[in-house]
Amino acid sequence: MTTYRVSALAFGFLRMWRAWTIVVPVVIVNAAVQALLIWPDPTPTLNTLAIIIAVLSGLAFVLSYGLVASASLHVADGRTDWHAALRTLRAHGLRFLIWGALLAIVVIIGLAAYTLPGLVIVALTPFVLLAALDGRRNPLGTNLHVIGRHFWRWLVTTLITGAILLLAPVAGDLTSFFVRGSLAAFGIWLVTGAVISWFTVTWALIYRSALAPESTAPAA
Repeated sequence: MTTYRVSALAFGFLRMWRAWTIVVPVVIVNAAVQALLIWPDPTPTLNTLAIIIAVLSGLAFVLSYGLVASASLHVADGRTDWHAALRTLRAHGLRFLIWGALLAIVVIIGLAAYTLPGLVIVALTPFVLLAALDGRRNPLGTNLHVIGRHFWRWLVTTLITGAILLLAPVAGDLTSFFVRGSLAAFGIWLVTGAVISWFTVTWALIYRSALAPESTAPAA
């Protein structure tokens, strides 16, 4: 098993292509679904259509992320395929959904109360959903264990990913300036899906390295 050596993000980008048969179609299909959902050009009012669109959009994203995260848990061992990802998702999908819902509620409350607490919660829980998909009995405890094992790696990776994400709104605004409507949504979701997949694989490599003594990754 190989996880990362010098740079988790660099190796995450390389290892992501071990799961390209999953990541590429999932990202493209999710982007297409998200684009189609705004085809009716819904107004930002709270009505039945807006609620249905929001629910469908959320379901598409959750399913897409679940598939990518499931595949990410296997990339340290070599190329992975749909069979491995679906097996993981079927085995621990319910746990993933429960922990995902709990985490989303806590993050939303943190963001609503004051933006910083919500961001801190996101930064402190990058391994919770991976641990849930991995079948860990206490995903939060496993998350803290991984952070403790690779504290500096977690900190550096968090800061770099945070800096990259700060550029996302700017890129989105530029895209919307030149292209509008469903086409713009497709492009934004395509890039967003690729970046999220990259980050998810990166966190999965750190996660696997912390829980596998035979890992080639350094301790920090």
